[in-house]
Amino acid sequence: MIASCLCFPLNLPPRVISLASASSVSTKTKGCTPWARDWLSLQCVAIAAEEGDLSVQVDGLQSLEGDVELGNRKGKLITIFDTSVTFAWSGSKGADKVDGLLICEEFSHEVHDEKRDYEFKVTQTSGPSSAKALVQKQIVPQLLAQINGFRAALIETHAKDLGHDDAPSAGSSGAATPAAAAAAAPAAAGASAPAAAKAAPQAASAPAPKAASSTSTSASDVRVSLDLPMARDDLWDLLTNPARIPMWSRSAAQFSTEAGASFSLFGGNVTGTVESAEAPRSLVQKWRVQQWPAAHFGTLRTTLNEGHDSTKLELVLSGVPTGEEEQMEKGLRTFYLTSLQTVVGGVLA
Repeated sequence: MIASCLCFPLNLPPRVISLASASSVSTKTKGCTPWARDWLSLQCVAIAAEEGDLSVQVDGLQSLEGDVELGNRKGKLITIFDTSVTFAWSGSKGADKVDGLLICEEFSHEVHDEKRDYEFKVTQTSGPSSAKALVQKQIVPQLLAQINGFRAALIETHAKDLGHDDAPSAGSSGAATPAAAAAAAPAAAGASAPAAAKAAPQAASAPAPKAASSTSTSASDVRVSLDLPMARDDLWDLLTNPARIPMWSRSAAQFSTEAGASFSLFGGNVTGTVESAEAPRSLVQKWRVQQWPAAHFGTLRTTLNEGHDSTKLELVLSGVPTGEEEQMEKGLRTFYLTSLQTVVGGVLA
């Protein structure tokens, strides 16, 4: 489902100073490396390419090495990320299987500041060389389109934790201006991990669905399910309470079960509106990921069936763009089921 770079600008210290008032000075930064790892993982959802009988896809984020921080210096937000990123990819050509890595050794704010493109090295461990060429030609551009929104997502997700309720003001090297943040906004925002006891900060408003698109959709529904060792009422609250959703989604959430209400999950990468809700049994949503064609929404039906000592959660996604069924199934399993399983336990069906 959705690939992963070094140096402080010379005029920025390792820790950014924030002037809380005219008479008091305090250091104010937020470590965002875990969030960055989740955000980058989410960006490779549905990235794939085909050419004849050759098909390749990004399998996921293999590693993120380095640190990511957001700082507040004199009222200006400073983005500091100094990392290297590696994604795994695989594919097939006929009966032959292929795999390899996508490596960005310098995924950093300096590359962004200097208006350079992030560079990916493509490696291959087996299979025909045409697979590597296809990854370089079609996968890398898709991946770049996704991760170019990293800085804007970092600011959008964490700015409020540093006292910025509005768009950040312009700053020096390493800082994002409102215009820069808006320009990079098409890529998905990411996921932080606030303490379970604290309510998550409000996410950016979710856009309402636009008119239906003419995108070709699959005739098959994507279905995944999970048995969780908890009461149905508790699971419903975990899935729909915006203060508890960050426990498993690892990001601020905008959510309401009121019919017609817009929602935003996973830092804005998943958006839509609630069609209907029957607590604590079922939820129907108009649902989309950022990677889908503009204005295209699927329908996600969530059903909770309580058993003797567990509750079965079933997700059924219809209206998936043709060719993306496998990627969407992997995405639902990874970002919904596996995340919930990590928080409360359970057995994947």
